[in-house]
Amino acid sequence: APEKHLRKVPGTNDIEIVDGRRPSRMLLVNKIRDAVDSWRAAGYPGASTTTTDLFQHWFSGAASSGADAFAPYWGQREAVETLAYLIEVEKVRDVKDLIQTYAEIRRTTLLAEGVEFETDMDGNRFALVPTEKAAPESIRLPPADLPRFACKMATGSGKTLVMALVIVWSYFHARREHGSPLTTNFLVLAPNVIVFERLRVDFENLSVFRNLGLIPPGWKFDVKVILRGEATEPGGGGNLIVTNIQQLRDTTDDWAAANPIDALLGRKPTGNAATKGRSMFERVKDLDHLMVLNDEAHHVHDDELVWNQTLLSIHQGLPHGLAAWLDFSATPRFQGGAHLPWIICDYPLAQAVEDQIVKAPMILHLVDKADPDKVTGTNVIEKYGDWIIAGVKRLQEHTKAFKDIPDTKPVLFIMCETTAHADRI
Repeated sequence: APEKHLRKVPGTNDIEIVDGRRPSRMLLVNKIRDAVDSWRAAGYPGASTTTTDLFQHWFSGAASSGADAFAPYWGQREAVETLAYLIEVEKVRDVKDLIQTYAEIRRTTLLAEGVEFETDMDGNRFALVPTEKAAPESIRLPPADLPRFACKMATGSGKTLVMALVIVWSYFHARREHGSPLTTNFLVLAPNVIVFERLRVDFENLSVFRNLGLIPPGWKFDVKVILRGEATEPGGGGNLIVTNIQQLRDTTDDWAAANPIDALLGRKPTGNAATKGRSMFERVKDLDHLMVLNDEAHHVHDDELVWNQTLLSIHQGLPHGLAAWLDFSATPRFQGGAHLPWIICDYPLAQAVEDQIVKAPMILHLVDKADPDKVTGTNVIEKYGDWIIAGVKRLQEHTKAFKDIPDTKPVLFIMCETTAHADRI
């Protein structure tokens, strides 16, 4: 675990090295870290044989072999351990219980207990949680029987591998442990096609599991992969469905009968139904148990979004509901600014940079230029011309300086306020 961290000296631009791990500002993380640290140090008491065997395989170097030697980063290991501790050892099923057990009272919040709860007339539960602002924010909680956890991990720190490890753990736990709350069916969701394509590379043909040796020798990982756009039906042994929410959405409620014949016979088939197969939603809702893993989960923070509504309807419709709903994001916030109150691990960008897992960004400033105003898609080049030229010159300087160092390539990022500005630049 990290034993030191960097901190800016208050009132100066100096940086100092501080003993101990960088504290998290998330509501639950610091107390959960302490519990998991003690659990790890004691040899994982209360864990099943399946869990301890997998941890031994993953974390002792046993899985490291060949060109793609598997060695998880600390943040990846801690994320998997934390999920196993909460689900298997502490048997957490309700987010409200999770918050009540691990919430950290902060002096800066207006809430005397750190977090408060309320229930509306329809039985929906809400938590009043602290935010970066003075006023707390009311967050709707998942149903009491739906375990939901979020992993806050910096972009580039390996969220996809954590998802793969969790899938392996859940699959074998469900197969090997009597009364397991876990499942052999998995739904990996992307917010858009770009993220889906990245996930497809890792999960298609079970590539990430085989290439990195995530499966212990002699263990059979019998999972059928179903990708966005495929008509494959789920199998009985285990299923890994990778898609985006647009393909999952149930659109049956959007259809209305145009005449009495339609009302009697239902929606008219489109295309070759035998070739097209059932919708992804229909295939998913026929499973008996399921774990959902949301990649880039900051896209799903609104309770009214189709994403949330669809997953809640699946949870309510499956015979055994969702085994767990897991969110992965570098910025898991609600629109009002509050972080998800079910964040259980925090691996921030600063830590990832210090651990040399992600590149250290150098931000370009022009101290003698005021920020431009009235920027449009047509004049953005004129308004930001000096910044763009300075950035390109800096890129050229770094490219020249690093040209003799193997596998080192400076990259220039230009962050734009709108897609119109990005297209123009």
